[in-house]
Amino acid sequence: MSNNNDGSEFLKGFLFGGLVGAVAALLYAPKSGKEVREDLRKMSAELKDDAETKLQLAQTRADALLAETKQKLEELRREAESAVAEIKKNAMETVAEGKGAVEKQRDRLKDALDAGVAAFKEEKQTKRKKAS
Repeated sequence: MSNNNDGSEFLKGFLFGGLVGAVAALLYAPKSGKEVREDLRKMSAELKDDAETKLQLAQTRADALLAETKQKLEELRREAESAVAEIKKNAMETVAEGKGAVEKQRDRLKDALDAGVAAFKEEKQTKRKKAS
């Protein structure tokens, strides 16, 4: 049996039990046929009214639950959009920081390479002067 019962099974059981009880009471009561028929009409009208009341109550609860669910879904949607925007912003910042770090390393490497080339040329000139 499911724990997520919306009350419809209870309502059906309640109505069926009431009907069985009413019929049993009428059948065992010492009344004339006309009185029994009148009692049956009254009981059926009461059961119908009770069923309509319970149905309307169930519909009201379902409408309230639907509205609450829609509200929660809208809240979750807004939170998700906000989270996605924050993640996107963080990713863009990380990419920018990474790009800056790569450019800095590239510049340092270029400077080191330029210094190495200059040192090589200077050393080459020094050796030529000594050889001449």
